[in-house]
Amino acid sequence: MKKSTKLLLLVAILVALAGLWSWLPLTQWIDQLRTWVLSLGILGIVLFVASYVVLTIVLAPVSVLTMTAGLAYGFWGIPLVVVSATLAATCAFLLGRYVARDRVEKWINQDPRLRSLNTVIRDEDWRIVGLMRLSPLIPFGLQNYLFSMSGVRLVPFALATAIGIVPGSALYVYIGILGQTMGDEAGSMKWLFLGVGLITTVFVAWYVGRRASRVLAASNAKQ
Repeated sequence: MKKSTKLLLLVAILVALAGLWSWLPLTQWIDQLRTWVLSLGILGIVLFVASYVVLTIVLAPVSVLTMTAGLAYGFWGIPLVVVSATLAATCAFLLGRYVARDRVEKWINQDPRLRSLNTVIRDEDWRIVGLMRLSPLIPFGLQNYLFSMSGVRLVPFALATAIGIVPGSALYVYIGILGQTMGDEAGSMKWLFLGVGLITTVFVAWYVGRRASRVLAASNAKQ
């Protein structure tokens, strides 16, 4: 598919979403969801963390959950997501290394691409963890099991994960914050501030991810 066709398709999707947004009572639904989550208090946070751990272990997408954190908790969703994702990654790492090592190793060896990637990271340290967390090329949940087969230790793995996931987490939380704003009587200046912030966050996440992908590709080429 040509780039121009992809761009037109993206524009068409955005226009359709805008029309859907104006037709459906999404503002009311968003406000109700946010109110319900906040009404749970500390239980809501516990359920969020537990859900993040379970979804990560079973390799389910967690991006919607990350946006929900921004929707419900605003900018406080960023540290909540970082803590939840780090805990989830640690649990999956321990599960892959000590509980299901044989099964994970067999699963990786069945896929040539995963086997090749596993060869690259097997003898690497925490720096490769940080780079892969910054790169969007490999799903977050899958990375945890790949690293469980490597020689990286638990504490450096957890610290590199916590630092590396910040740009991506901030991006998805910011999208959730925009949804939260739809439930408020926001003025034009607030929308301008959020829009500029979102564009900046997207650029930073894209730029850092692009640089990380280049470094990973160069590392792979040396193997």
